[in-house]
Amino acid sequence: MPGDQAMSSRTASPTPPGCAPRTRRQRIFSRRHIPMVLALAVLGSLIVASNPSQVGTAIERFHVRDIPIIVGLSLGYYVLQGVRWWTLLRIITTRPPLGETVLMTLTGQATALLPLGELTRAILLARVRDIAVGSAIAAVTVQELLYSALLISAALPGSSRYYFARAGVAAALGGTVLVVAVLTVQPVFRLVRRGVARAPLLRRMMVSIDQLQADTVVLFQNWRTYVWLWISAVQAVMAVSLFYFVVNAIAPGRVDWVTAAFIYSISNVASAITLSPGSLGAFEATTAGLLVAAGGLPFGVATAAAVVHRLADKGLSAIVGMSLFGYVRAHHRLRGISLFDLRDTQTVQRVPLTDDR
Repeated sequence: MPGDQAMSSRTASPTPPGCAPRTRRQRIFSRRHIPMVLALAVLGSLIVASNPSQVGTAIERFHVRDIPIIVGLSLGYYVLQGVRWWTLLRIITTRPPLGETVLMTLTGQATALLPLGELTRAILLARVRDIAVGSAIAAVTVQELLYSALLISAALPGSSRYYFARAGVAAALGGTVLVVAVLTVQPVFRLVRRGVARAPLLRRMMVSIDQLQADTVVLFQNWRTYVWLWISAVQAVMAVSLFYFVVNAIAPGRVDWVTAAFIYSISNVASAITLSPGSLGAFEATTAGLLVAAGGLPFGVATAAAVVHRLADKGLSAIVGMSLFGYVRAHHRLRGISLFDLRDTQTVQRVPLTDDR
């Protein structure tokens, strides 16, 4: 096929021409690792500040009978995320197979805790299908913006119970509206684009950024984007329910579903605007604080709930993603590709399939 021939003509290039390969020391102490180190430091400080023995005792009280429900909600959420992404991709691309889209969604969770790790699924799908990277990322962007709006809606009933909550809901809503405005209002986008074009690392990505903006506008203006919005609503219910079951497995009866929806929604949206990779550290700190303020939990118990929820959500999905990546790389015969270095789709060689496969 033409797409396969184009991909097979790409040569694997571990290092750009004229650049010396990086040493192991340079890779270990790369500046790209700074956000992850800082996030882990914040998470460690949170556990130390909340009394590690109290955190450990709270985790020991975890009700194992809730594990099947928690695992089902966690994995089911990402399966639905793939289905919802597929409904958006069909509007702006050549309609990739549903199964493959879900597979790439699950595989991409392996890097969800890394900087820009959410884009891994888009880059993987672009590599195995004739899809522009900008289009794949546009579908991810619209999906996440609409999902965030639904999460904010889920926080409204609980926010009416607490005097301090209105400012948080307003800030979360304002941030979401601001991102939509940047991507859909041409004068605003042109202003931001000029600033982005001055950054050396982003300048070479301008074609993909322009494609991202153009497809984002198309998606927001297409009625089919909203026909399948109910999938995102189910995702939001599953995400809140996962958080609710984790908290109640550690502190039974202390937090109801409405309060859990408020805490999770605000923590999720607020921590997303931080520079922390995968909101690591920021989400746990925000969640623990709100569990204390709104749920009345001791700080150590609240920290334990936040950490266990992270393991049940991102931890489990990361294990599944890393397990699937070996299959994806072998099945699609991708060479010169590392799961943790997915920056440039032009450096990958796809081996053409033979008749004796």
